[in-house]
Amino acid sequence: MKKKGMPFMFQMMLFTSGLICLTLLVTGLLIGYNQASETKEALSDKAALSASHFARMPLVMDALENGEADETLHTLTTEIRENNHLQYIVIMDMEGIRLTHPVPDRIGENFAGGDVDDVFEGKHYTSEAVGTLGPSMRAFEPVYNQAGTQIGAVSIGITTEVLHQAVWDSVKVTILGTMVSLGLGLIGSYFLARRLKKTLFDLEPPEIAHMIEEREAMLNSVSEGVIAINTDHEIIIANPSAKGMMERAGCYRDVIGQQIVDVWPELNMGNLLNGQKTVYDKVVHLGNLEMITNSVSFEVDKGHVGALVTFRDRNELDAMMKKLSGVESYAHTLRMQTHEFMNKLHIIGAMVHTESYEELTEYVDSLSKIYQRETGIISAHMDDAAIAGYLLTKLERLEQLQIDVEIQGENKWPSLSDPIMVDRWITIIGNSLENAVDAMVGQEEKKITLLFDRKDGQLLYEICDNGVGFDVEELPSILETGYSTKGLNRGYGMTIMLRAIKAGNGSYHIQSDIGAGVCLQIKMPYEQHEEEGNNTR
Repeated sequence: MKKKGMPFMFQMMLFTSGLICLTLLVTGLLIGYNQASETKEALSDKAALSASHFARMPLVMDALENGEADETLHTLTTEIRENNHLQYIVIMDMEGIRLTHPVPDRIGENFAGGDVDDVFEGKHYTSEAVGTLGPSMRAFEPVYNQAGTQIGAVSIGITTEVLHQAVWDSVKVTILGTMVSLGLGLIGSYFLARRLKKTLFDLEPPEIAHMIEEREAMLNSVSEGVIAINTDHEIIIANPSAKGMMERAGCYRDVIGQQIVDVWPELNMGNLLNGQKTVYDKVVHLGNLEMITNSVSFEVDKGHVGALVTFRDRNELDAMMKKLSGVESYAHTLRMQTHEFMNKLHIIGAMVHTESYEELTEYVDSLSKIYQRETGIISAHMDDAAIAGYLLTKLERLEQLQIDVEIQGENKWPSLSDPIMVDRWITIIGNSLENAVDAMVGQEEKKITLLFDRKDGQLLYEICDNGVGFDVEELPSILETGYSTKGLNRGYGMTIMLRAIKAGNGSYHIQSDIGAGVCLQIKMPYEQHEEEGNNTR
């Protein structure tokens, strides 16, 4: 049993939601990184602006010139630090000694962090370092007196916790939007998968692939030609049988995508594509062949979407009809013989009832002579009842056509155990006799010689006629087209025989010449009934 995979609807949801999630994740990361950078830059600008503002304050200049910050400066730095969520505001002299600090005990100590040297060279910048209050982002600004001489520096720091919180506050909106978008994407993918599933008639992809494989297998196995045409009159489907018959008609190009009028001009599809429903058993020429066509238009949602044409070579159908006619004739003859036999039984019963024994003896003797004359020759060469009955029917017809038939052979054919083999031999014998009859049409003297023999586990059948004959070198073209050089439509009868010979693993040999008749010899292996396995003639 075939293991079922993941349902198509779930696959679609998984794929689309995964794609949406990946897209939103990448977009969110880029937006988040950009917002984090912008937030960090904004805080850096804020610290630098504050440091620059402090560096120009007269209170700061006075404190640095006096070497000490008064109470007013301490109060101002404290208020500004707390109101703006700063980690520290430090004013230092050219030696790096702090004049202000959030922790009063650290006033008078050197500035810590290792990133202060550049500010004493007159540079203003920001950096990240770990000081006495922990990690922070710092802004440095030099302080100059009225004469333009640097007398110290200002450093303002923002703790990394505040920085991270600010970054998170700016990014979480993006994350929230991403989550909402992902939810909407999942809902959308569900409805998309559901709609696709409905469009595909609730079929899974493996089921669709299996149906396509089944359709291709059915088209390839059909002996009739099948062509499908869309509303633009383009051929969209042509099975191998159709392509083979078109090649026999002289069309060797790939017909898929071609206009039907360019490929088969005589096949008028205009009426069919414009609303006519069906056209059955129409004879249409395709090159030098005659085709029996059946055309059907098909609709989808009450709209015409194209047409389907099936066709068969008329010669093949004629050959099949001949074969069926032979079987029908055989059955009809058997019915007639049965009726005649019942009449004879009634006559015999009446003679027995009236005790007319002398007349009964004479009547039975006459029946025996008639039976020996009609069936004796066949029974001398054939044990199989089906083939013998069929031969009797054919010989009666040949007698009516005034054809002289001679039957030869040394070893009698046994009763065959395989019904399929019986059917093959009836096909071969029937078609060969029909071909011989056709070859002698118009001749005054008509003669057929039949030979039935068996040797080395093979049955031998030979038929010779004195008909018009043909050039053996033309046999391949006769088999392909169904026409002999004399205009006799015998190629398909020969083709049917050769197929039966091939199916029975047999072999054949044909000897003929124009005006010298035809001699066909066939050999085929056989299996006989067990009770007859040791019988000899």
